[in-house]
Amino acid sequence: MNKEKNKLVGHAISFIEMLVGTAMCAAAFGLVIIPQGFVAGGVTGLAVILGNITGIPLSAAVLAINVALLGFGWWAVGRAFIAKTVAVSFIFPVMLEFFLRYPLVSISKDNLLCTFVAGALLGIGTGITLHSGASSGGLDIIAISLNKKFKTSVELVMNICNVSVIVLQAIHQSLPEILYGILVMFITGFIVGKVVTYGTGEIQVIIFSEDYEKVRRALIDDLDVGVTLLTGESGYKKIEFKPILSIMPYEKVGEMKRIIKEIDPTAFIIINEVHSVLGRGYSYDRYSSPN
Repeated sequence: MNKEKNKLVGHAISFIEMLVGTAMCAAAFGLVIIPQGFVAGGVTGLAVILGNITGIPLSAAVLAINVALLGFGWWAVGRAFIAKTVAVSFIFPVMLEFFLRYPLVSISKDNLLCTFVAGALLGIGTGITLHSGASSGGLDIIAISLNKKFKTSVELVMNICNVSVIVLQAIHQSLPEILYGILVMFITGFIVGKVVTYGTGEIQVIIFSEDYEKVRRALIDDLDVGVTLLTGESGYKKIEFKPILSIMPYEKVGEMKRIIKEIDPTAFIIINEVHSVLGRGYSYDRYSSPN
């Protein structure tokens, strides 16, 4: 009974985190980025372009693009992945419309100040959303879907998509608005890493659990990360087991914690910040030879 209760409490906390994180992201766009005219990356930036062409409201354009991306992700990756993105994909446009219609605060006309406010809101919001185990959705769906189908680099596809969106917006934007928008993205990326792992880049995880085989299968099958089994022995009970070493991107930390907690609530987990990872799956493709 307690296990089921704790599981429900955990789901409730994750849902609240997702709502708070999504609200902060929507506030960043609705209160600062869009009113100030800064260029925006991702789905919101694409929606700005679509709105300028068709005249439809920004929130409606965001919703339409998200629905299209969800359909693409369903076809390319499957239902399990989409279940983690659908909530944010529908809640974000609703919150964005709220902040656009009812600005709760008066934002300063100081563009540099607005840049840091927007970057902080967007970075913390995205970090909280990822920490909850939810996916931020958006153009991530394209990158992850192409990676699953064609083994393309997720980071490369994301960069191409964001640069393309910014270039298309830049045609109708002034140079300061372009530069402020790019600065917002840099600040966002920096803060996301701090919120999720207190550091940037990949993370190293070492897991000590007597149910190491179940944990190993879950990491491989559910998170799609590589694992290495080490040889270990507990110091007190002298029980032999296999610690699990894994390197993974910071956005998978929340989901990793949830999975391990369900399998073995007493598992001992060490998470370290990693600044550089070289080798198969990192500096070159997981499925190809460096030669």
